[in-house]
Amino acid sequence: MSSKRKRDADTGDSAFSGSRFSFNFGQSASSKTTQENGSDEAEAATDHPTSATIKKICSVGATELAVGTLVAIDWERSSWLQLYVRVTDKIGTSSVEGLVHPQFVSLPRRHQCRTSFATTATTWTFDHVFDPTFAGCQLPLHFSTSPLTLDANLQSIVWPLHLSTFQREVYNQKAFVVHGSIHRLQTIQDELYNFDVHELIQNASRTIAWLKQAAPPHRMQYLDVSSPDIATACYAAGHSLYFNPTPDFQERFITAICNDLGLNFTSGLLDGGIGGDIEIFAVQSKHHTPWHFDAQHNFTIQLKGTKEWSYAKGPLTDPMSNLHLSSSNTASVLEDTLAHTMSGAASLAPPTTNFETVTLRPGSVLYLPAGYWHSVKSFDEGSLSMNFSIDGSRWMDLLWNRMMPALATQPEWRARPNFSQGPSDARAQWKARLATLAATIQAMADSADAIFPDALFHEAELEATIPLDQGADGEIVSRTQRLTRTPGHTTQLVALQPLEYTVAMGGYRKYADGCKAESQKTIHVPAGLEAVVERLRTAADEAWTLQGLEATVDDVALHPQLHRLVEVLVQCGYLQLHHEDKA
Repeated sequence: MSSKRKRDADTGDSAFSGSRFSFNFGQSASSKTTQENGSDEAEAATDHPTSATIKKICSVGATELAVGTLVAIDWERSSWLQLYVRVTDKIGTSSVEGLVHPQFVSLPRRHQCRTSFATTATTWTFDHVFDPTFAGCQLPLHFSTSPLTLDANLQSIVWPLHLSTFQREVYNQKAFVVHGSIHRLQTIQDELYNFDVHELIQNASRTIAWLKQAAPPHRMQYLDVSSPDIATACYAAGHSLYFNPTPDFQERFITAICNDLGLNFTSGLLDGGIGGDIEIFAVQSKHHTPWHFDAQHNFTIQLKGTKEWSYAKGPLTDPMSNLHLSSSNTASVLEDTLAHTMSGAASLAPPTTNFETVTLRPGSVLYLPAGYWHSVKSFDEGSLSMNFSIDGSRWMDLLWNRMMPALATQPEWRARPNFSQGPSDARAQWKARLATLAATIQAMADSADAIFPDALFHEAELEATIPLDQGADGEIVSRTQRLTRTPGHTTQLVALQPLEYTVAMGGYRKYADGCKAESQKTIHVPAGLEAVVERLRTAADEAWTLQGLEATVDDVALHPQLHRLVEVLVQCGYLQLHHEDKA
């Protein structure tokens, strides 16, 4: 239920009052006629997401409900076929309750689904409860007309869109909302202790308390909680929590989503991670998160209660860091502000008028691209939600990981600067070194197949230890093709133990801290092949053929393992294969 919104957009004749919610509907003659014949829509409350009105005469048990009757929806007892409603009076008490079909119920105007499925739309919203046919949608949809149960794959999360449509039309371009019901949550609920907050706290891998501030300026303050008992006490005192579920749960979901988004091997390059993390947010009562934006792509699933999200496109696509202007960590705010200004952000002021608002209910999914401003509000009954933060590497990271190994082979780049001769000499040294970059970059362009070797793209399929007694499917290297060491030295071959070699693809991190590879595999070689491996490892300027290498191995029975070794080194980008007609 997403609506383009300005703060003064709500106008109408209905009045709202009361300690929680109650209504005073002013009916004109035309509205009375509508009530007699069945209304297409009735005004409803705008202050609480469980409130709604009856728009067509219907019955709950033996009680007939008139048009305009105020009801509260219990989303956790509802499905996409039936809503569990309670009839409420002006002080919020309940007298009549039961199930009605969604066709008889009208949500508040600000919570209604009004969406365009045009390519230029800023949000695509699908509401399977109140608009099960997705009226006006001409997009390619998934073959299943029933909502998919949310599971460890992106297709289930972006239903009813087909995954390819989401990748092509939505990802990193617009917001995306799907409203279903709690039935979509069954698999997740089974794995997350039936959404019991106390059980979740006990089994969390990390817990942060979000401290409630009663007095202005209401800055965000966090406390890293080391004990489940302390976390439980914070939650009981009214503070909000966010925590990470078990590492296994996180890895399974995040890895699957990253693979479906095509992040491939780049998803795990940041600090040896898995491409993001999962946070569960537990809120007991009213809670407000001020405007901010994240560097990550966010997929949020509402588990219990409701939560209102306001959002707008941010100043940058793919920002380099988050920005929480209300954070009490002013040093971090300054660093983030500098990073965004450096990236070209003209303004870092959050939106004040033009933004969109959506209220998530149990079973709802929201996707926001990286860099989107958002502000979040929870209500009296509290909320439990789960967020997938997807944070893969960037092209500039991949360039760094390949440029640094190439420059590390050049003494002039490894040398420390000497600025003792003054600024003019320093600038001259800088320009002289930059002149060598053109040749380095051209060599990387000419060796793109080796710079991005096949093994990187099949990272998930390859074992950490590659056996040499299992050949590849089909012949990769013929016996007469010429082999050379790949220029740029992006892939390394090292030995820490006798007859145990590590082939490492791509290097990153600050080199004073050592080189951490994008991907690395272990190869155990028989003693009869050690001399061949050492020759391949140390003779950087030679050219070889498989036939020639065979001649150096006396034991013919080892030739199949030699073939496999050479295939692995080609797949990993350590050796470059030249076509025979160019030999």
